[in-house]
Amino acid sequence: MGNRAVKSNSGKENRRQSVLGAAATVGGWTMLSRVLGFIRDILLARILGAGPLADAFFVAFKLPNFFRRMFAEGTLTVALVPVLADEQKRGEAASHAYLNALATLLLIVLLLFTVAGIIFMPWLLLGFAPGFHDEPERWNQAVLLARWMFPYLLLISLSAMAWAVLNAHKRFSLAAASPALLNVAIIFAAIILAPSFENPALALAIGVILGGMLQLGIQIPALKRIGWIPRLSFKFRNPAVSQTLRLFGPALLGVAAVQINILVGTILATLLPAGAVSYLYYADRIVQLPLALFGIAMGTALLPTLSEHMANQRINDAKEDLRNGLAWLTWITLPAMIGIFILAEPIIATLFEHGRFSHAATIATAQTLQAYGLGLIAFCWVRVLSTACFASKDTKSPMRFAFISVIINIVLAIILMQPLAHVGLALATSLAAFFNVALLIFHVRKQQGRIMDSSTVQRMLRALLACLPIVAFLIGVTELWAFPTTDKWMQILWLGVTILVAAIIFFGAAFLFGEKSLLKMGRRKHSA
Repeated sequence: MGNRAVKSNSGKENRRQSVLGAAATVGGWTMLSRVLGFIRDILLARILGAGPLADAFFVAFKLPNFFRRMFAEGTLTVALVPVLADEQKRGEAASHAYLNALATLLLIVLLLFTVAGIIFMPWLLLGFAPGFHDEPERWNQAVLLARWMFPYLLLISLSAMAWAVLNAHKRFSLAAASPALLNVAIIFAAIILAPSFENPALALAIGVILGGMLQLGIQIPALKRIGWIPRLSFKFRNPAVSQTLRLFGPALLGVAAVQINILVGTILATLLPAGAVSYLYYADRIVQLPLALFGIAMGTALLPTLSEHMANQRINDAKEDLRNGLAWLTWITLPAMIGIFILAEPIIATLFEHGRFSHAATIATAQTLQAYGLGLIAFCWVRVLSTACFASKDTKSPMRFAFISVIINIVLAIILMQPLAHVGLALATSLAAFFNVALLIFHVRKQQGRIMDSSTVQRMLRALLACLPIVAFLIGVTELWAFPTTDKWMQILWLGVTILVAAIIFFGAAFLFGEKSLLKMGRRKHSA
């Protein structure tokens, strides 16, 4: 009995470290991409500012990105990975036949959708930015830029299928690193192309297309290494393809709840004075960093593991990995929420206050960032709890809960935008995410039994206590060492030292409270 218990505990620890290692790999590469993304956004802020041209570019860029997140990067992954886990048990020939038919169907649909989107762009844009229609300058710019950038949807969606296949084989590095290529292409366009264009936003749009080409091209060698060379196949009656399509439809809202809520904010922001769309965009970019590093990384790492557990009826193992993922997310997101809330203005000023981006824009964006930051832990938990449903091929429940959260977001946004303007829109998104979390927790517990055991709850309470010295330090440093308002290098030094010391305090608290898995993951991420 003793030996079996030791082996069981050893197996749990190995699974935990495997999932954390995969999350660290995804997070490490994502960190590189996000750093490049911040460089990209610094250049965008300098070139476009936070006025009508910037609003037009960001709305136009949001169109293909929204459909990518809805139809490809998230939804396709959760519909493909569990089905592929079953097909792999039938052998390589069956899994490749399934993937070829699915890839061909995806290509056909994307080609038709992209062409239709370009032709009917004014009508499509009217739904995304109704407030632009009465302002000819912003409207015409947005239509032009959106038509240029919409083919990015085709390129990145095909890339996303490749990422899903690689993730199913637990090859996470390339899929996590690929988004960096988009940022490299836009940085290239901002530095090399934009100075020679009368309309610099058009040069940036060309950079977006170049980035999509790079992201798709780099996938082919990786797919060959796992033994799959994509080929055209019109055998769409494959049962696995049918099952994927059945999962795909309901998953649209489930996986993209946060994105839909952010989109609602953007649509309503077009009804506010110029600049509101830009404030939301820049604030969302900051929040997306910890969300991608922690929530999306953990969800990506957990999906193939939980799918494998469910395919082999290992329900207890699945619950154990899920509760460990949620506990870890609590530990890592609470300090990030605190940092975002207290350091919002220094973060925005250091990153974006250049050129056309004024101090007034910094203050407005920082307030928006604080409202988004309040919902960070909910954004991350939604991702992981939805993954638990997707792994058991349940996409309908997250869809229902996401639909409810979207309705709540719309109602709250309409109420809060009157007194709080753009800040109210961000706050509504955060509050709606907490409603989504509550519904998902209740559902997963009903379907799979209790998730939160006493050990997990204690870990979360210790995470809350460990945040107290971080709060004290950040409040103290802002009082005793004023943030420099003019010297950019001093701003970078102030922010860098403050974040570094806060991180040291956090990892020290994690060590004292026995949360050593965070230290191990930090070393894994550093090596990644």
